Amino acid sequence: MRKHLLAPGAYVQGDGVIATEESFRTLQGTTAFVLGGETALSTTESDLQVGLESAGLDVAAIEPGVDSCTFDRINSLVDEAAAAAADTIVGVGGGVALDTSKAVADALDAELVTVPTIASTDAPCSSVSVVYDDDGNFDDYVHRDRDPDLVLVDTGVIVQAPTRFLRYGMGDAFATRFEAEAVARSSEVTHTGAHATGAALTLARSTFDNLRSYGESAIAANQRDAVTPAFEHIVETNTLLSGLGFESGGLAAAHAFGKGFSKTDADAPHGLLIAFSTIAQLVLEDREPDILDSALDVYHTLGLDRRLTDFGIDDAAVEIVAKNACSEDTTMGNEPMNVTPGRAAAALRTADELIARY
Repeated sequence: MRKHLLAPGAYVQGDGVIATEESFRTLQGTTAFVLGGETALSTTESDLQVGLESAGLDVAAIEPGVDSCTFDRINSLVDEAAAAAADTIVGVGGGVALDTSKAVADALDAELVTVPTIASTDAPCSSVSVVYDDDGNFDDYVHRDRDPDLVLVDTGVIVQAPTRFLRYGMGDAFATRFEAEAVARSSEVTHTGAHATGAALTLARSTFDNLRSYGESAIAANQRDAVTPAFEHIVETNTLLSGLGFESGGLAAAHAFGKGFSKTDADAPHGLLIAFSTIAQLVLEDREPDILDSALDVYHTLGLDRRLTDFGIDDAAVEIVAKNACSEDTTMGNEPMNVTPGRAAAALRTADELIARY
């Protein structure tokens, strides 16, 4: 049995790390092309330039306003970076900017640095870019052959973001343990094309432990712009542990349900949809009552508690979510049992009722 663990070349986290030479010492490149969102770059550009240049990298160009990840935008940035003779791509911001930077780096076979400015997603550590069309609909994936060469997480920057982004990241991380456990029980392969290592499963399980232990305190710290040990724990959980856990541990029903929701008019951030879908996955799998109770407790404590009506999903739409969640292009097949649309719909409705009763 072949096992495979994907991981960034280096992961650096702390308050003020983007302005320090030491953060960039693992890089081999000499010329950086920086791209990112307008707001993200406005808060990081000067410090980032100091850090890169102190480490001996020339900043050839800075491209702000990257607010869409389409093939047209990617190709345009590839041309600009190539013209600047860049051998290092630096992506700054949220998921869209980071996914764009991965695709640009892949096209140029360049080093990649991701600098998240919010902790709402595990995208900074993964090798996958999600590409959309001009109307904002899913188009395709770009799979880089390796994870980022450096993930640079400045908690002094991230703590300035609204607390809702931290909560969304916790919602996504909430699924990591349970999906990895489902994949392990089913003996399916992960995103790597191989089986999960024991280390990946351990990391995936630690995400839930950290959410339970530090999540509430981290939210309180974020609300007061305070970088505390609990806040640091949760930023690492949302970004690194969830990233490693999903990519090398695998995805299952929670993200399949998430894809099902995307086929409806569901109006909610990805993290909240995935958190709800995790409760539905536990129902679907008939997990032990103490595990379900513990998950419901964390779900409510962290303020992730939403019901189907909060997403704009009525009973008829549940059938649409369930049908699409069970299609061949989702990760529902990674579950350790056969899941029919009927069973999926029943799990969604039951999860909704359990959340209401908790």
